Amino acid sequence: MATNIERLIETIKSLSAAEKFELARRLEETGVLDDNQSWYWTPQWQAAEKEADEDIAAGRIYHYDNVDDLMRSLHARRKQASK
Repeated sequence: MATNIERLIETIKSLSAAEKFELARRLEETGVLDDNQSWYWTPQWQAAEKEADEDIAAGRIYHYDNVDDLMRSLHARRKQASK
């Protein structure tokens, strides 16, 4: 079953944003999707998801063990950008 789900997920990922939106619309129509979650399937949100997936794949992500480390990093980047 997991293999089928993984295959389904990969198929959905390969859809265009418009196709994903149409899929979500149809699922919502049948009551499978909650109306409160339909924003996720909008073309704009899916474009942002794709960008995030690409950043993750390219290693353009950061991991912090705590909020203090995150804040130090953000302040350092801001300081560097203002030079």
